[in-house]
Amino acid sequence: MTRPIPIRRTVIAVLAVAGLTLSACGSDTSSDEGSSPSEGSSESSGAAEEASGTQLYFVDGNTADYSEDFDPGTLDGVKATYPGSELNDDFRERLLGVDPQLKDFTYGAESYDATVIAALAATAAGADSGKAIGSELQNVTTEGEVCTEIQQCFDLLADGTDIDYDGVSGPIDLNSTGSPSAATIGIFEYGSDNTYAPVEYITGEIPDVDNVAAGQEISGNIPAGDGTLTVGTLLPQSGDLAFLGPPEIAGVDLAVEEINAAGGVNGKDVESVSADSGDGTPLIAPSETDKLLRGGADVIVGAASSSVSLSVIDRITGAGVAQISPANTSTEFDTYDDAGLYFRTAPSDVLQGQVMASTLIADGKQNIAILARQDSYGEALAENVRDFYEQAGGTVVSYQTYSPEAPNFNAEVQSLASEDPDAIVLIAFDETKKIVPELIRAGVGQNS
Repeated sequence: MTRPIPIRRTVIAVLAVAGLTLSACGSDTSSDEGSSPSEGSSESSGAAEEASGTQLYFVDGNTADYSEDFDPGTLDGVKATYPGSELNDDFRERLLGVDPQLKDFTYGAESYDATVIAALAATAAGADSGKAIGSELQNVTTEGEVCTEIQQCFDLLADGTDIDYDGVSGPIDLNSTGSPSAATIGIFEYGSDNTYAPVEYITGEIPDVDNVAAGQEISGNIPAGDGTLTVGTLLPQSGDLAFLGPPEIAGVDLAVEEINAAGGVNGKDVESVSADSGDGTPLIAPSETDKLLRGGADVIVGAASSSVSLSVIDRITGAGVAQISPANTSTEFDTYDDAGLYFRTAPSDVLQGQVMASTLIADGKQNIAILARQDSYGEALAENVRDFYEQAGGTVVSYQTYSPEAPNFNAEVQSLASEDPDAIVLIAFDETKKIVPELIRAGVGQNS
């Protein structure tokens, strides 16, 4: 019999640094339905406080269902942070209506919202080119009359009313460089069945950049487009992040279906084309992006990986096409010369780093180790966790990055173990399945 973890409602003490404002939110129900990215509930015995070994923490890149990968109890008590608000049952059921095989809903809401705001921006502009969409994306997510349903938003736009779309992933409120200015991070805990369930949701504000560079602004003429909004998806169908693909693709497909049911964009149905972003090893995204551009994509939803997006962002924005990622969190995008055409519905690593640091402090961890993959995602998140944690008075006794293609991670794990940390923050993708057993063998696994 499974016992879901109750979601906390009480406000906890958090770090007040770097201008971030955080508050806790959640549900008073003890049911996990509609509250976790994972479909299954997690068997937990409050292991975070009682587990032997070194407390292990995951992040969004490796928060997944490991029930078929590890022996029962391997991850019991592991904690994880993940961008995204609490999902309701209705949205989960709508996603399942598109893809009944979904096992979780990770970034499905962010993908849905990315597609919806593209359609709203094209409607507000009365044009479907990438530049037209990019010129209106911030406008349709801030400072207007709040709308939460596609038809409601379309009706307001038809009446000439400025809108502020609040989506299923949160309020969005895109800032001056196209990133959410507020977002929610969930805190999850693994049970003895090696699946995870929500404990708490933390909402925080993210400061805007001080200056927007000329290379981050739309310039020149804004073409009208061909009259049909075409949404391209550059999402992982293969590689280490393939588990993210189904809910993200379902989110886009659901949005297109519902947009067209509401009358489409500027009198025509939205069309879609799809491609596989992979995970960067091998690098297939550039050729797959060319496929989308040849297919007439006006906006591309993706990629999931920050490093993959960085490999194609110039290709996309240079073609005058808007790019909206549902999952990129690297801070590198905040200052990237993207011609004003890159956006995201996931918050930057500044917020997740803050929440992870506050979680470590609240758990009483004074000396931690950070082990992160060497790429724009892993390094940026690791730096934010370290900086916020040290500002709060904690000590990072081991800070290491590794090549995801390495045959093993023994050297890094042995070095980390020699420092005897209170906790380990593992910032990884699928290589987690290799690293966790090495941590166990070194005596610093969650339940070693």
